[in-house]
Amino acid sequence: MTKVLLIEDNEQLRLLYKEIFEHDNFQVCEAGDGLIGVDTAVTEKPDAIVLDLMLPRQGGMGTLKILRSLPETRHTPIIILTALPNPEYQDQAKPLVQGYFLKTQIKPEELVDKVRAVLVSR
Repeated sequence: MTKVLLIEDNEQLRLLYKEIFEHDNFQVCEAGDGLIGVDTAVTEKPDAIVLDLMLPRQGGMGTLKILRSLPETRHTPIIILTALPNPEYQDQAKPLVQGYFLKTQIKPEELVDKVRAVLVSR
């Protein structure tokens, strides 16, 4: 079974994404902040990570940089899902991720499709 890690501090949104991914036969791991997200990524070894940028305790960009520096997660596909339309963050993140989407521009079901497409293209 394909495993995805959701790193999202908004619990309602995380639960919504979890339900949709599980409905599509994904195993889901969750983290509510960047520090827990890094620890979970290393221990759970997900096939893909969905990462919010606005996170407590470390922030999404810090989390992304740590994930890319670790041998266990260096090549794990990461998709950014954020409410922050910040061109500077987008420019910094794009070379490190396999997708960058604003929460207002993508439906949860489309996110599942994007994660599947990234995993198929590996």
